[in-house]
Amino acid sequence: MLKNKATLNSMLSGFVLQLVTIISGFVIPRIILQYFGSGVNGLVSSINQFLSYITLVEGGVTGVIYANLYKSLVTEDFEIISSVVVTAKGFFKKIGWIFIAYAIILALVYPVLFNEGKFDYPFVCSLVLILSISLSVQYLFSLSLRALLIADKRGYLVYYTQAAITLLNILVVFLSVQIYPSIHLLKLITGLSFAAQPIVFSRLVKKYYKINWNAAPNNNLLKGRWDGFAINIAAFIHNCTDISLLTIFTSFEIVSIYSVYAVVTTGLKNILNSVTGGMNPTIGLAYAKKDFEDLNQKLDLYEYIVFLLVFFLFSMAGLLITPFVMIYTDGVTDIDYHQPVFGYLLVLAEGLYLLKFPHLNLAYSANRFKEITTPAFIEAGLNIVISLILIRKYGLIGVAIGTVVAMIYRMIFQVYYTSRIVPDRKQWIFYRKLIIFSLTTIVACCICLAILPRIEYSVINWIIAAVVYSMILGVVFLFLSICCFKNEMKYFVNYLRRKKTRRG
Repeated sequence: MLKNKATLNSMLSGFVLQLVTIISGFVIPRIILQYFGSGVNGLVSSINQFLSYITLVEGGVTGVIYANLYKSLVTEDFEIISSVVVTAKGFFKKIGWIFIAYAIILALVYPVLFNEGKFDYPFVCSLVLILSISLSVQYLFSLSLRALLIADKRGYLVYYTQAAITLLNILVVFLSVQIYPSIHLLKLITGLSFAAQPIVFSRLVKKYYKINWNAAPNNNLLKGRWDGFAINIAAFIHNCTDISLLTIFTSFEIVSIYSVYAVVTTGLKNILNSVTGGMNPTIGLAYAKKDFEDLNQKLDLYEYIVFLLVFFLFSMAGLLITPFVMIYTDGVTDIDYHQPVFGYLLVLAEGLYLLKFPHLNLAYSANRFKEITTPAFIEAGLNIVISLILIRKYGLIGVAIGTVVAMIYRMIFQVYYTSRIVPDRKQWIFYRKLIIFSLTTIVACCICLAILPRIEYSVINWIIAAVVYSMILGVVFLFLSICCFKNEMKYFVNYLRRKKTRRG
């Protein structure tokens, strides 16, 4: 009962954090656009992207640390727990110092390489250093403590702490631009707010655990991290390629357009991940038991839920993203944010990225990191090469096409590879769902556009359109589920009943 409660608390708090993060992702960029313009917004997005390159150094160590913490927490062996935490702390602290050195170098060279004379050298240099504060604090002081709390099903303490700090940060940022509008002050406040996290985490760890901080580190724990390194690179390139290339070959204003549209798709992606994340342990346990009949049923259910959520949420996004961006950027006239083709392509790319998740997570659960390394590199290569070829002529649309092609390749591979992991798992099961949902979505979107072909750029009209579209799509997908996915719906209901019975 306590374990179920802890799991529920973690899921709920994770959703709350995602919601608060999405709100912050909308509010703060809007403040930057309103007070400082598209150029500064694009500059901030670009610098943050280059600073995030440090995550490549981390490799796959986080997953390895979690795996070792799980084992030692089950046995309540605090000597091993202390050794794992001390090892993690030492590793992350090394990355922290490497990151600080990298941030200083970036601060010196970024204004020369990418600024193009739009901003003063000291302006950009100091902004890079300020933007590096939050990651520096996390690596130096937070991540090892955070990992211990999450591994021990106390993630809700972490998530609620982060959510509270994020909400407080929004309030303080809003007040700061009223009193003294400075992008440097705004981002300094955001960076310093992260200093509260290690203080809270440290007190929580001291309260719940008897960690021996003088324990000898066990560096053998980190050997397995390289198996997941290529996977991290592919995910990193998916998240970072577009803005990096746009910074090099276009302008900060174009980067701003991309980042504003990406606020929507990133928010939807995070929501879907938080909702479906609870399925991953279920899939992993079924695979570990080698109960392939049960695994096939759960994969069918997992696929169905992901398809339903992706096609509903991203169909809504495709219909509403450009009107939303136009309302969101109302009054910002230094660049044209009306980019509907780019909006459609970005929504398509992120939707394809998510559709493969049941199969990708199965490969993770089966510990097949090495086998999916080459496809991960191919995905990354396709994304970079195609984007490079198309960016000069097509700009935003070019990088979006590169992402779409890479996502299609990786989706096809992961579906194929599942058929290698699970005996008698036919690939057509996935493609049947894909065809049915795609055709249904086209019909549903045509109905939506026939009823409301054009949305006036006002908040009220946008909300009315969102309600109408959601009702149409909801009814269509409900009808589709009843007609074509009765087995998945029945299995889901029975699964929930079994969970409820066990809790009772």
